[in-house]
Amino acid sequence: MKGTYMQDQARIQHEQMKQQIAAGFGRAATTYDRVGPHFFSYFGQRLVTLTSPVNGMRILDVAAGKGAILFPVAEHIGPTGHAVGIDLSEQMVQETNAEIMRRELRNAEIHLMDAEQLNFPDASFDGVYCGFALFFLPSINDALAECHRVLKPGGYIAVSTWGKDDTRWSWYGELLKASNISWDAAPWVRFQALNNEKDVHRVLTEAGFQDLHTITEEREFVYTHEEEWWNIQWSHGMRHILETLSPVALQDFKHETFHRMQALKQPDGLHQIYTALLTWDKKPL
Repeated sequence: MKGTYMQDQARIQHEQMKQQIAAGFGRAATTYDRVGPHFFSYFGQRLVTLTSPVNGMRILDVAAGKGAILFPVAEHIGPTGHAVGIDLSEQMVQETNAEIMRRELRNAEIHLMDAEQLNFPDASFDGVYCGFALFFLPSINDALAECHRVLKPGGYIAVSTWGKDDTRWSWYGELLKASNISWDAAPWVRFQALNNEKDVHRVLTEAGFQDLHTITEEREFVYTHEEEWWNIQWSHGMRHILETLSPVALQDFKHETFHRMQALKQPDGLHQIYTALLTWDKKPL
């Protein structure tokens, strides 16, 4: 009985974690990749270019967000192909679906769906993408097993994760610790950063992918001013962490952050290098 109780509690906690993730990104949905430099769109396009989907392919984009991968894929596969996005956040799905309709795309769609329980038949996609989202999945192994299941033999998987941080901004992580930021709001990020090639290859190998390739890409982005940088923090996963601060503590944190930024300012704004690990592999025949 005790074992059953513990399993039930673990399942409840697991589902609550998913709800937290979906709710946080739901609150960010309107501005996600729409304020400041669009680094998600940039690296999304790079991952698609690297893997070169072709006309007629059927592609799945897991945790599609605002379509940083979905839209360039739709361009590559042409009218005879089909791009399917899924996301756990209802607000993200609504926002991206509205953009699909605005662009009048007939070869793209997006659905509200859990990556750990894909509602697709076995071997139904030629390619599966996941951009900067693996570390948000409470059960990476389950999600990747599903990706492997729905991928056709010989089809490919392509994922992006963040690499090393810009050393010029190392003070920011130190400030987070000093400010007693609570990681309880996003424990999945703290324990599965996947910010190095070894860890990325490990989780993909465990899912059945065997001949992995990774390239590291760096790109410098510029924030025009401090407020733009601050607004971006609220437009993606970092808001899960910042929302744990009280209004007074949040204001103090913002003030100290802006103070530290002054040493980084250049005539055109604040520069920050983002490093992405772009990894791909084919499912064995």
